Amino acid sequence: STLQLADRIAVLHEGRVLDVGTHDELTERCPRYRLLLAGPEGETESAEEEPEARAAPVVDAAISHWDALNSLAPSPQMLARLEKLRPATDTPAVDDATARAPEPRFTLRKLLRPVLIALIAGLALEALDALAGLALPALVRGGIDNGIAARAFSAVVIVSIAGLGIVLADWLVTRSETMVVGRNGERLLYTLRVKIFAHLQRLGLDFYERELTGRIMTRMTTDVDALSSFLQTGLVSMVSSVLSFFGVMAALLIINVRLGLTVLTIIPPLVVATLVFRTKSSRAYEAARERVAVVNADLAENVAGLRVTQAYRREGHNRAAFAGLSHAYLRARLRSQRLIALYFPFIQTLSVIAGALVLVVAAGQVRTGLLTAGALIAYLLYIDMFFAPVQQMSQVFDGYQQAVVGLRRITQLLAVPTSTPLARHPRRAGRLDGRIELRDVSFRYEGASRDALRDINLTVKPGETVALVGQTGAGKSTLVKLVARFYDATSGAVLIDGLDVRDYDLASYRHRLGVVPQEPYLFSGTVADAIAYGRPGVSPAEVEAAARAVGAHEMITTLPGGYSHQVGERGRSLSAGQRQLIALARAQLVDPAILLLDEATSALDLASEAAVTRATARLTTRRTTLVVAHRLTTAARADRIVVVDNGRIVESGSHEELLTADGTYASLWHAFTGESELVA
Repeated sequence: STLQLADRIAVLHEGRVLDVGTHDELTERCPRYRLLLAGPEGETESAEEEPEARAAPVVDAAISHWDALNSLAPSPQMLARLEKLRPATDTPAVDDATARAPEPRFTLRKLLRPVLIALIAGLALEALDALAGLALPALVRGGIDNGIAARAFSAVVIVSIAGLGIVLADWLVTRSETMVVGRNGERLLYTLRVKIFAHLQRLGLDFYERELTGRIMTRMTTDVDALSSFLQTGLVSMVSSVLSFFGVMAALLIINVRLGLTVLTIIPPLVVATLVFRTKSSRAYEAARERVAVVNADLAENVAGLRVTQAYRREGHNRAAFAGLSHAYLRARLRSQRLIALYFPFIQTLSVIAGALVLVVAAGQVRTGLLTAGALIAYLLYIDMFFAPVQQMSQVFDGYQQAVVGLRRITQLLAVPTSTPLARHPRRAGRLDGRIELRDVSFRYEGASRDALRDINLTVKPGETVALVGQTGAGKSTLVKLVARFYDATSGAVLIDGLDVRDYDLASYRHRLGVVPQEPYLFSGTVADAIAYGRPGVSPAEVEAAARAVGAHEMITTLPGGYSHQVGERGRSLSAGQRQLIALARAQLVDPAILLLDEATSALDLASEAAVTRATARLTTRRTTLVVAHRLTTAARADRIVVVDNGRIVESGSHEELLTADGTYASLWHAFTGESELVA
């Protein structure tokens, strides 16, 4: 009826324009146009009339498919190089089950507990490294006083050899420490990434409906990277700085108490400046972390909606909005950098002042012989070492603050409870009969002012196909989500084979479901990978059998590479009908006891709908099926139709029974058919 309103119609097939004309002209002369108008019945007749014509391109495509596979075979040179590679046998010594377990009270202490011994070993090695640094000025003092001043060359040689030995030993210590700290740091980060990803898999749909994708990605990327950088390098530098600071302070007091007390007069302004810097920079880092999350979220949203942006010419507006968010992040980062620009030079100034005070006080002691030249030089070296750890800690503090903020946000994420928690003693779902029963079920979305479903009572017998119809927002999809346990009922119970769905082991229960949404999501990979998503590791023969069972095999063989065709992100390289057929094959492969279809044909043309309808009919055979039907022609083919209106079930029966009852469904049906007749 919509086509009849057009002045001219262009018929496209496989990227070519087949014909152009009015509705009447094309109906008379174009078989492809008549096929598109005919829908399921017409395509079935066409398939029966021209079997040879339809088979020929399938055979040719299959031959091309095997030729493409042969062209992908590795060359002998590549195989020879692979043979020379060492086997990758190293694996992180992490208990994956423990890492994946929920941990709402997650702390850094719990994360570090498995590597506590290695951490202590690393700290011991770091202490040896700090002692090696403290020993070198003492050797310089001995070389000057006992060698150069006394004109004893042998003493200089002995001191030099001792210094070389300390440097070589320190190199070995540093190497061992780097390996220990680096290896265990990677173990911790592996554990953390697995823990975060496992928790994201557990969270219910309500979390993803209220949380921006960019914020979630920031937890896994920016926050984890900040913690990674600190654990790998910052922690070692911080421990080294603390040990060196107190070690140098002790050395200064041991060599000369008066000079040591002179240097300690610098400590109060140093402590005050450090505390002020830490307080102000902490707030700046927190603000920067929040703003970079907003930037990431806006970027993810703009990339996902780029087609709509270009269609409505919003590029300039979006650029300006993104620039504003980025500028806010820039201001937060500049605020922290200004604090660094003030703090670091101030520490350097204190170091110079301390050196000047030591020279003033030491001058008289050198003249009276209370202080030797070697001791003075060693003292000046120790002063540089005294403030160097402070400067180093200040530099590390940037990474420390980011790591603290990142850890806090990760802890907050892991503390978010799932809206579909596991039962205390979950029951594994074996082979289900597929009986569905909803008893007095009500459900309200978080933050909503009214229930999406109210007092729902519905029983679906094993093997029965039930269509859910009603106006947009009536609650049809919500009902299906409760059966899939994407949400839990606010009140009442959803029972599968007589057992509350909340008592099943969630993973094993969902393995018994086949879910085909209106817009199927296909992950990147090959067509075979997409079909085998629910049962990874199955043989190619099983994948092909699933595709043949729903009638998708012929379509797949026409793709470049056939089952090896790359799907691309979200399946964008495929048409809507092709994605839907692959999604049906994916559901077929898991052999579900219960099939949930959220109107798999509403966005398709009639020819594609015909293919998907036939595939759906094969898939629903002998399976309990719930179909969210926006097209009433789809609902008419169901065993039973349930009419949902404003969150309640108002009618239930077959197509003929509901038409006879002349209720809500009859009104919907007459409006649908009456509109078609009016336009015609």
